[in-house]
Amino acid sequence: MTNVDNSCRMLRVERLFSNERVDMDNLFVIGGLLAAAVVVAGFLFYAVYGGSRTSLANAVEGQVFNFTYEQPLHGTHERFLAKVIGKQTLTTDQIRKLNRKSRYRANDPNFIRTNHLVTCRTFDGKVRNFYAERVTNCRKPLLAGTLFTSKVASLLF
Repeated sequence: MTNVDNSCRMLRVERLFSNERVDMDNLFVIGGLLAAAVVVAGFLFYAVYGGSRTSLANAVEGQVFNFTYEQPLHGTHERFLAKVIGKQTLTTDQIRKLNRKSRYRANDPNFIRTNHLVTCRTFDGKVRNFYAERVTNCRKPLLAGTLFTSKVASLLF
């Protein structure tokens, strides 16, 4: 090889790794990584907050739901990610008996018990009862079971 061949080869290498070329490559890499991160974040958002619409009244033990519960006492709404651990369909006689024996909101004329009572364990370990008729925006998320058992849900709620 001659000195001319070596200098031409060095010139090509310098052009390939010049600042302009590296900056453009970095821009494409960073842009690609940013686009991938946005897609992954969008999928995770959909997997937790999206999913198929359903009713808590049709719940089966072991299923995980994401829903908003309307609390009529304070007029507030609270979002829950909860796993169903029990379900009762109350008869009219059972509702009357509960109304007669329970002191919970006994003198509140706005409080009405309904026939679908679902017992759930929330992601923070609390066990709560929900009347299915007070649930809105009920969804069965794609990855809810995984998030529920891995304790990642506490970061999202």
